[in-house]
Amino acid sequence: MTKTAEIATPISEASANGHEMRVLLAEDTPISAEAMKAMALHCSVELDIAHNGLQAIEMVVNAKAKGRPYSLLLIDVMMPILDGVEATKRLRAKGFDAKQLPIVAVTAASSFDEVRSYRASGMQAFLEKPVAMADFKATLEAWGHGDKGTKTHPDPKIDPVVLASLTKQFTDRNLRTLELIETALGSETITSSAENEIRNLLHQIAGTAATFGDAELSQAARTHEYALIGSGDDQEALRLNLGDAARTLRRRQL
Repeated sequence: MTKTAEIATPISEASANGHEMRVLLAEDTPISAEAMKAMALHCSVELDIAHNGLQAIEMVVNAKAKGRPYSLLLIDVMMPILDGVEATKRLRAKGFDAKQLPIVAVTAASSFDEVRSYRASGMQAFLEKPVAMADFKATLEAWGHGDKGTKTHPDPKIDPVVLASLTKQFTDRNLRTLELIETALGSETITSSAENEIRNLLHQIAGTAATFGDAELSQAARTHEYALIGSGDDQEALRLNLGDAARTLRRRQL
């Protein structure tokens, strides 16, 4: 069973304008973006990348104006500047309906209430992180439209130099997260800005760790992220949950 889930009826007919399948990915984490770019290459699909929701809106509008509209928007739910839900609402308000531009959430958050919020914003489905090749291909087949289908090539490869750079970024981000947690725990009061920064970093780790063969860390980071959300303003709970997250990250450094 794939992790792709529908939250509306799939669009099966091809683009009326006869355009090739062009996909836009809105993703602020380079590791996730590079991995999905390799998957797109594997499927012979053109994929562009936006780094936040505001940039995604601009690229969608410009692509249509140039006569080369996107067939599908894959959008991360949590991004800086403008998140995926708000970006979807704005695109729908601009007249990009579900038939013209299907939108699929890319997220590690897939509870009933969260999925309901995606549907309410105008999204058609969600793709759970970490994204597997089979799930990515199934999403293109269910929601992408255009004259060119998803022709599969041999195993998708990320350039070794790029992979080495992304691996270093992944390791550095884990270390930075641990350092921020230790700084927060050493302070008299854990500020909301510090908590939010740590939570966002844990969210990114949850979405990318499995890409580097550490599914256990991916699940643990997701658990810690949700625990912080549940802590609210309770300083004692925040310290307890941050301590748990720190122990998880320290074990990865041994």
